[in-house]
Parts: sequence; C-alpha cells; structure tokens
Amino acid sequence: MRRFNLVLVLIVGLSIVLAGCSLKGNKDSDSTVMKALEKDEKVTIKVMYYDERSFFQQYGNLFYSKFPNVDIEVISNQSMRGEGKDPEKEFDKIIEEQKPDVLMLDINQYEKMAADGKLLDLDVVIQKDKFDIENILPAVTDILRSKGNGRLYGLAASFYSNVLMYNRDLFEQYGIEVPRDQMSWSEVLDLAKRFPTTGEEDKRIYGFFQNNYGQASVYQFASMIGGTEKLSIIDPENLKVTINTDDWKRVFQTSIDALNSKAMNSSKAENNNMQTTYGDFLKRDYFISGRAAMTIGSYYMLDQIKQAKNEIKDFKPFNWDLVTAPVDLKNPDLTNSFGVSELMAINAQSTEQRAAWEFIKYLNSDEFAKIISRSTQQLLSRTSYIKDKDGHNLEAFYKLKADPDLYKGYEKVPQNFYPAFNQIIDEEMKQMVEGKKSLDEALLIIQNKGQEAMDKAKIEAEAEAEADAKTEN
Repeated sequence: MRRFNLVLVLIVGLSIVLAGCSLKGNKDSDSTVMKALEKDEKVTIKVMYYDERSFFQQYGNLFYSKFPNVDIEVISNQSMRGEGKDPEKEFDKIIEEQKPDVLMLDINQYEKMAADGKLLDLDVVIQKDKFDIENILPAVTDILRSKGNGRLYGLAASFYSNVLMYNRDLFEQYGIEVPRDQMSWSEVLDLAKRFPTTGEEDKRIYGFFQNNYGQASVYQFASMIGGTEKLSIIDPENLKVTINTDDWKRVFQTSIDALNSKAMNSSKAENNNMQTTYGDFLKRDYFISGRAAMTIGSYYMLDQIKQAKNEIKDFKPFNWDLVTAPVDLKNPDLTNSFGVSELMAINAQSTEQRAAWEFIKYLNSDEFAKIISRSTQQLLSRTSYIKDKDGHNLEAFYKLKADPDLYKGYEKVPQNFYPAFNQIIDEEMKQMVEGKKSLDEALLIIQNKGQEAMDKAKIEAEAEAEADAKTEN
C-alpha cells in the first residue's frame, strides 16, 4: 500500500512538473502574443515595406492614430533589386540583419517561410482575439491556407483580379449576345470573330483587344490561354522545359488563328513610343477609346475609363460592363488571374509579436477597410467595401477562387533561367511570325534550347550555392 502511494505521489508530482514546463514553454507566447497592449506601453516594431514614404501614406499614419504608443521603423526592401543581385539572397540578408517584425511577402516567399517555420501561426491569436475573418473574402484566406499547409500565417488587406470587360454598345450595335460569366477562351474568341474585320487600321474596331502585342504576340496570348488551362512551360519539380506538347501546340495555334483572323488587335510594339500625353496613352488602349468590344481588365482600368472623359480629345462615352475572366471549363470555379497583394506576416523570431499582430490585425480590420474604401484603387479583401462603379456590379472580380496550384514549385527554378529563355522565345517567335519557321519547328527549338538554358542555369545556381556555403564556413 505504501509502495502504491509512493508511485501515486511520483505520478502526480511528475504531472505537476510537466504541466509547469508546459506553461513555462507557452509563457513567452502568452505574454508576448496573447496579452493585450497596455494603453501607455511604448513599443517599436520594424516593418519591411517598399519605402518609408509610401508606407506611411498607405498604412502608417492611420495606424498611428489608433496606436500612438507604437512606433514604426520601416525597413525598405528596395536593396533586393539591382543589376547582379540575387533577390532571394538579398531578401534573406535583410531578415537576418535587420530582423523586421512584420514582413511584406509575395505568395512564394510566404509559402517557403511558412514551410520553414519562420512565420508566426496566426490561427491561435485570431481565435483568442475573436478577430473577424468570416467577412474576409474566402478566396483570400483559402489561398493563404493552401500555401500554409492548412494554417494561416499571414493576412492580405487587398487582392488583385482580372475580369473580361465588354463594350455593351458595340454588342448591341452588331446584334451579338453579350459575354457571360465563366466562358472559355474559345467562346470569347468566337464572339470576337463575329465583329467586322474591315475598315482603316487606325479607325476600325476589334472584337478583342490586348495591350503590348508586338512580334512576340503569339507567345504572349498563348501564355494567357495556356495559363487559364493550367498548362506550364516548365516542370519545376524536375526542372524540365515542357513547351513542345500537343496541348501547347493547340494553344499556340489558337493564338495564331485569333491574330490572323483580324478579330483581335496585333498592334506593333513601336507604337508604344508615340505617346506624348496621358491621353495618348489611354487612346492607344482600343477598349478605353471605344474601338474594341472586349478586353481583359483590372480594377484600375475602371478609373482609366473614367479619366478618359477628360484626357482623350473628342472622347465618346460608352456603356461598359464586366464578367469573370475566361476559365478552364474543366475547373470553371478557378482562375489564374486572382492573387493577394501586399501580404503581411509576422517574423517567428520577433520579440514584439503582440504589437506586430496589432498592426496586421488593424490593417485587415473592418474599421480600416471602411476608411480606405473611400480613396483606394485596390480591391479590398473585406468585399462589403468594394463599391460598385457607376452602377456596375463588381462581383466578377471576386466570384472565382484562386488556383491553389498556381506557380507551385516555381521557387525551385533558377532565376537566371528566365532572361535566357525569354530571348530564345523572342527569336523563335519572330522567325515563325515572319514565315521562316513552322510552329512545330519553332516549338522544338524552344524546347531544346530552353532545356539547355535550364541545365546551364541549374549548374550555375549549384556552383553559386556551393561557393556561398564555403564562404559561410
């Protein structure tokens, strides 16, 4: 009996010790993350952003009005860019040396840092603070969770999305049914081909307009269609170029046919240098100037249409509307034209996690969205504050879900591959457009030369990584 009591005492004692250890292990988290900021508590947090001026215009001043006791030091990430610099290494260097508490990330940086355990898991603090994420667009939190292996490591107060915009007046003039949500690219181009293809080049209308098309227009448009259909020019897992396939040939042929049909513009790149005023810039956009029935547009384009009334001489207003961007009919609820912008996360090594969370929480709050909705040109994640434009319903911007596999694994592709590959594309597309090579010949050469560029970039990246490792040791 005495032996049993002794064992019982040891078990209870051990349980108390383990409980104490558990509490001690969470003490920092509870006191730093969970404990509310005292009203007069002075705290300084470091926030990584583009630059100090734009930060305070966009976020800082409003945050100060709410939390005057929290000082903010802006860590500019502009040093990441520049000739001869590796953005990924420069990014890591900023975090290691400057130790920012709040990180502004793109989706690939977010995914990598979350997987490496370098970001604070926000699910715990969201639940404890009863922070309202139910009224944030699910497509935003879904893409963040998918990149965080089911957990939420960051929030984004805004997102970007493209839609198919159309000139309702032109459709009515030619007796063509207007576009609808969730059309395929084939359906969109079929509509475009129903518009007249005759008339003087500088005055005629087009069924579809897309900016920045010169000699590489076939590739640019094919990339847009292929992206919608979840085709990839690269297998990032195995670092293989995958452009010479039946699916890509079909997509390229669709692009060629669309341009040759004259239903779609094929304006030359040199025309881009002819602008002298902002009005000239807007006029070159055939949709904004009323010369195209359809185009792919962003939220910002809605303001450009409004500005055109004052910027373009003799501008003729027209009735426009919008539907979702084209989709892959196999996955009609997904889009590759949706993403998060200015994603904010908390450095897991931050010693001011509570203040950092208050900052991110405020930027994603209903209060903040209500204030900036009056002036912002961004799509807000709290969609109740996305205001209709001139009586137009903007649901098409957020009706579809982001493709969770978009750019998956692309962080493994050596960065110096892309310049070499783009040069190969430009050369081969030019020869194909000029009739010097067939589509099959061009794609085969792009495949082979592209793979050579990939292999070379891989060897260079491995050698550079080895050299860096020796330097560190």
